[in-house]
Amino acid sequence: MTFREQFASGVGVLGLALDAVIALASMVVAVPVAFVVGEAGKDRARVRGQAPTAVAPESSTHDLGTVVTYR
Repeated sequence: MTFREQFASGVGVLGLALDAVIALASMVVAVPVAFVVGEAGKDRARVRGQAPTAVAPESSTHDLGTVVTYR
């Protein structure tokens, strides 16, 4: 291999390493941001007095929350 080929290969490897670092950094930032946004949404709903929807604890409710009438 000539010097140019080795240099080009090295630059290619450095480019891939840089891409990997950027991908990891974006994940490190995205996960906490998503958590904060979700918590802020819950806090806003709590301040407005809205309770999360809940399924009535009846024996006639299905797993998905739909009411099933038995005959």
